[in-house]
Amino acid sequence: MDTQRFHPYLVLIALVAGAVALVFGLSGNPQGDLGLFFSTGAEAAPIFLIATLAFLALDRPRLRPVVSLLTALFVLGLALVGWFFSIAPWYDIMDAGEMPVEAAVALLAGFILSIGAASLCLLLYSVRVRRFLARWIPIDPENFVHTTAFVVVAAIALLPLVPLLVLGHPPLVDLIGDPSMDFGALTPTEAAKTDLYGLVWTLAGAFLAVGLFVKRSFPEVLDRLGLVRPTIRSFSFAVAVGLGLVLVFGVVDHVIVAVWEYFGWYVTDEAYTEALFSSYLTPVAAVVAAIVAGVGEEVAVRGVLQPRFGILLSCLVFAALHAYQYAWDGLVSVFLAGLVFAVLRARTSTTVSAVTHATYDLVLFSMMIAGISWI
Repeated sequence: MDTQRFHPYLVLIALVAGAVALVFGLSGNPQGDLGLFFSTGAEAAPIFLIATLAFLALDRPRLRPVVSLLTALFVLGLALVGWFFSIAPWYDIMDAGEMPVEAAVALLAGFILSIGAASLCLLLYSVRVRRFLARWIPIDPENFVHTTAFVVVAAIALLPLVPLLVLGHPPLVDLIGDPSMDFGALTPTEAAKTDLYGLVWTLAGAFLAVGLFVKRSFPEVLDRLGLVRPTIRSFSFAVAVGLGLVLVFGVVDHVIVAVWEYFGWYVTDEAYTEALFSSYLTPVAAVVAAIVAGVGEEVAVRGVLQPRFGILLSCLVFAALHAYQYAWDGLVSVFLAGLVFAVLRARTSTTVSAVTHATYDLVLFSMMIAGISWI
């Protein structure tokens, strides 16, 4: 362990903060701003806790079974969430005496797909499987950190797709309309505050996930994540590309929808999309949401994942992260946009891709606020 990079007390603080975030997140009813702050970290906490422990396990072999167990629990937890969302249309009647045939089929299909996807992820613990996949994915199949990360990334790429495979539409369509699920819209102020807290956790988690306080110094982490100070030229270029993407994807999305409608496939409904993002339809909330999505998603996906797992897998993760809210047509659009951001990251920096992403999202939010139809 490099003593110049290893800071045990800071590692301990990070581990405790992550554990507290999980407790608040699982409590289901955070009180006050402090409770809200920690509860918003519940999504990032499992990942950076596992990553930090995996780095520590490089020089502490006895810690490896613990990390592997926590990773397996993370995968099974995602599988459970996928199974839960697979029966979203029938939550209000699950307590009734009789279960509709459609609900029973969805329950069984969700279980089979969730267990199957989780098993595929855990199969990556086989060194033979990793050696085979290392021909195309830039990982060290013998490295414990790479192994752990591979299992986690595979779970994030596969398991969120299960409800979409079972239902044919995003589960949030049903959850937003179910008053018993408490998926009501936040006020713009609440949404902005929640997003800003989430960004803090995402950035902290990204820094820890690449070895801050254990393997890398702060400047080394910035270099690993591709974060550089933007120049006026690079910032202007990123903004221009973001504006251009709005025009390009205005055409691309029309083409995607036309293809989906031709084959009679489910298309993400525009009214549902507006309801989904109704909390962000004020100027301040829109700016905050655009910055949070642009910076947070780019640092996490393009900064953390892309250098280690390549463009294709990182873009699959990027699309899968939107699988609870968009149908397949939306995921295709997200994947294609992700490819553009990935190329920007590879050719320039994560900073440029983040500014481009934020610009793109801000224009889309602005169009929704102005009542301009997108598709």
